[in-house]
Amino acid sequence: MPARNLQPVINHSMCIGCGACAAADPSVPAVQVDFEFLQRRLFPGQPPGPLGVLEKAFLAQSRDYQRNLNSSSGGLIKELLHLLIRRDDIDGVVCLQHVDRLVYEPRLLTDPDQIDRLGGSIYHNISFANALRLLRENTGRYVLVAIPCQLEGIYSYIFKQAPELRERIAFTIGLLCGWTFSHHALRAICDFKGIPFDSIEMVTYRGGGPVGPLRIQAGGRLHKIHRRIDLDYQVAFDRSFNLPRCHLCINHGNFLADIVVGDAWLPSTVRTRTGISLLLCRARESVARVEELAAAGRIVHVEATADDVLESQTRRSAYGDFAYALADCLKSQGQFVPDMTGPNRVAAHLADPDDAASYHRAYLKHRRLQFERKYRALRLRKLTVGLPQISRRYFRWFFIRLLKIDRVFRRERKPVPKHMEIFR
Repeated sequence: MPARNLQPVINHSMCIGCGACAAADPSVPAVQVDFEFLQRRLFPGQPPGPLGVLEKAFLAQSRDYQRNLNSSSGGLIKELLHLLIRRDDIDGVVCLQHVDRLVYEPRLLTDPDQIDRLGGSIYHNISFANALRLLRENTGRYVLVAIPCQLEGIYSYIFKQAPELRERIAFTIGLLCGWTFSHHALRAICDFKGIPFDSIEMVTYRGGGPVGPLRIQAGGRLHKIHRRIDLDYQVAFDRSFNLPRCHLCINHGNFLADIVVGDAWLPSTVRTRTGISLLLCRARESVARVEELAAAGRIVHVEATADDVLESQTRRSAYGDFAYALADCLKSQGQFVPDMTGPNRVAAHLADPDDAASYHRAYLKHRRLQFERKYRALRLRKLTVGLPQISRRYFRWFFIRLLKIDRVFRRERKPVPKHMEIFR
């Protein structure tokens, strides 16, 4: 049974900042998400499969080298925004903009020149409540850019509380989401690197290549931190720093977005200098928009398969193998968890219950150390208890990302597939 008020959400730190609690409790995705109902309303006549409603999938890349380099992998979100904002039936774009220090919030863009000034992905938690306010206060039709839980909250609220707002969302661009981090992650990395946290002016997480460094502007200095090989980054942005609700998320693939954009983490894409976007076209219109960009010479693209999606995102993220198991574990302990069953549940191979219970026990220890701001103790744990896991990560990164060897022990360099040669 879903909770009848928000107290369990507060007690268990399940808030994700979507803004839907301005309405009624059942609309809040930290309490309940009715994916079957929402998908029927958003994609009528399109039955979902284990990856959600999916018309087509693509690998794509902007042909504007600088735009691609400055973006998260591929540059496709900005290409889509440039296309859509110029349409006569679109009045603007609602997406995140930097406000001050660590504060980002949804703002309304109406000028195409604003698009390339937008930052890339934001990994720390923010409030998305302003998106609903903008939709209420502005008549017209808008493009909305959001991560999965934000769309869960907005659409749950609209369909149950404010159906008149549905027509104001003309198109949605969703991000493939790899979890959101609490501000403790930034406090930890600042502690490790000697950066004054209270002097942070801006943080950006992507740009400058397929991965890109973490950039922290603080005290008049720019600090760059490698997101793959820097041990301090691996500690500070460990999954234990994610919001609690993220650990139970079964919707990393953004089931409710018209088109979903994310990194294509495939062996065939590691050789690119600027990265490649994985596109999941859910609404039929989204396929037409991708083809329109290609016809205009703005992007290069090839069709992808469901296997490509799974290899890029992993079963754990795409099907919720671990999240469903963790939810069952917490329920068996009498703890509150959001009521969520997605279309991927039929394909999920649930993780071992003992593994889920062990993970949760370790997570509680990590959170206690975070609340006490004992970040260096967490680094010590990473170098001892977490050493096998982090060693595997560095091993894989060295052989696949640097040496371009796909089968490590056979030292086999797999040739670039012919159809992938269009990407830079």
